[in-house]
Amino acid sequence: MIWLLYILICLIWGSTWIAIKIGLTQAPPFYTSSLRFILAVSILSLIVQTKKYPYPKGLKNFLTLGYPGVFMYGGSYAFVYFAELHIDSALTAVLFASFPIFVALLSSWKLKGERLHPLGWLGLMLGLTGVVLISYDSFQTSRDIFLGTLLALAGAFSAAYGMVLHKKRFADKNIFVSATVQMICGGVFLVLGALLFEHWSDFIVSAETIGSIIYLAVFGSVVAFLSYYWLLARTRAVTVSLIAFITPLVAIFIGVLFFSENLSLMIAFGTVLILSGILLVERR
Repeated sequence: MIWLLYILICLIWGSTWIAIKIGLTQAPPFYTSSLRFILAVSILSLIVQTKKYPYPKGLKNFLTLGYPGVFMYGGSYAFVYFAELHIDSALTAVLFASFPIFVALLSSWKLKGERLHPLGWLGLMLGLTGVVLISYDSFQTSRDIFLGTLLALAGAFSAAYGMVLHKKRFADKNIFVSATVQMICGGVFLVLGALLFEHWSDFIVSAETIGSIIYLAVFGSVVAFLSYYWLLARTRAVTVSLIAFITPLVAIFIGVLFFSENLSLMIAFGTVLILSGILLVERR
């Protein structure tokens, strides 16, 4: 079951990067991401009500459970969506592959039972070197691309921080309730961003935007994240984060072969370093 869910999540999340890119061609990032999570929360809430799972009692307990979602969904997806305004979906996926590296660093700090071994620290150095190479290449190419690179890395760090917070305090909670509450808290952040900084008139209703939102909500959020929470409760945080090892490869395959995206030699080398570093981080 664990391997099946790993494969499913990798295939779904590997394809979400190009789905985000497609949606952004005719809609602003905050509105696109907001609608994605509004739909996802609606589906999850229906499941919770049908199963009669209890929500946390009181606003304080609700917000305490939802707090990691501000980083895991709100901050992370805001950064990722804005990153894809500046860089290709494949490059965004590669940079987000630094997610396990940030998880390993944060786990060593916040999770006592998940200390890194010497090879793990070597893997962190390799992965960070890959990030530096990609960042340097993007800076040399264009300041706009460099901004996208920084935004993608910020998204990976925000997601890692939220995931470690959840792992530390709420890994034993009901996954449907946790996902719903945390997506609500993260989604509120995105909705506020849309209302404050974007215009609804910029949102073009088309097959591309609606199809992107539905796919990202149903598969990229509900199916993938419920599987993700299930895995997180049954294995190490770093192990779960290794899903990021495969998803950029899937994203590169889709972006380069089907959507004519390009990866430079420096980015390809940086990708190899990041993925090699992730393998060393996980090696026992």
